[in-house]
Amino acid sequence: MNAVLSATVVLLSLLFWTSEARAVEPYIQIGVGAFSRDIIEEDPAIAGFKFKGAAGSTRLIAKAGLEVGGVLNLYLQGGGADLSIDEFNNYDAPMKGMYGGGLRINLYRAPYRDGPTLFVEGNALRFTADDQVEIERDCTGIAGCPASPDNFFPTLADETIQWNEYTVLLGARGRYFDVAPYGGIRLSRLDGKDRLHAAADANFTTEFLANPDIKEDDNFGIFFGLDLFMDRSEKTALNFEVSLIDQDSFQAAIRRAF
Repeated sequence: MNAVLSATVVLLSLLFWTSEARAVEPYIQIGVGAFSRDIIEEDPAIAGFKFKGAAGSTRLIAKAGLEVGGVLNLYLQGGGADLSIDEFNNYDAPMKGMYGGGLRINLYRAPYRDGPTLFVEGNALRFTADDQVEIERDCTGIAGCPASPDNFFPTLADETIQWNEYTVLLGARGRYFDVAPYGGIRLSRLDGKDRLHAAADANFTTEFLANPDIKEDDNFGIFFGLDLFMDRSEKTALNFEVSLIDQDSFQAAIRRAF
């Protein structure tokens, strides 16, 4: 971690030493998106505890950032996100707050306006989702327990999912009059935790607690998008972006620079 921070400080220092990097342009962006990706949940501490599901999420995203000399883009992002996973006992959590941030570096920019730009970007996003679901607990040895193989009683459980999402983008951006299309490849990682807790009830004298991990099913994807400039100063733009393979998503946003 110290090495990463040191490298970041050196990089920022080099950027600010250049005369081009002294131009700073703040901006805000507000958007909405729909996201879906396949996930895998497993707990090595519980034999056979491994499930695959499809997680869906609607997100309201606000972003505030700084464009530095056309080279560096630093931003913070926040908003709200819900989460539904049908395969996890119809898990359906309402929208709650989320937060994160990111960094984009332009590796190459053509010397003329309509030329290509090559960039790399890394970002992180985090939120927590809560729901109450009905799970099946093994009731072997309990009076009234159904005969095997149906020896399970239903019980209510509180389920909290901590969703940590990390993404690296490598892409290219072009320009055609008032439209700036872009696209590339993406690598993503999901580092989540699912906490299941069922209290003792009429059937069970002990509580149930599990903390399985949630990971991505696929971490390679592609993305496409475009910025549509709405004024001559190019301060206001509409943004549309689609991602495929690792996650299926669509988001639309409006951006304003100052």
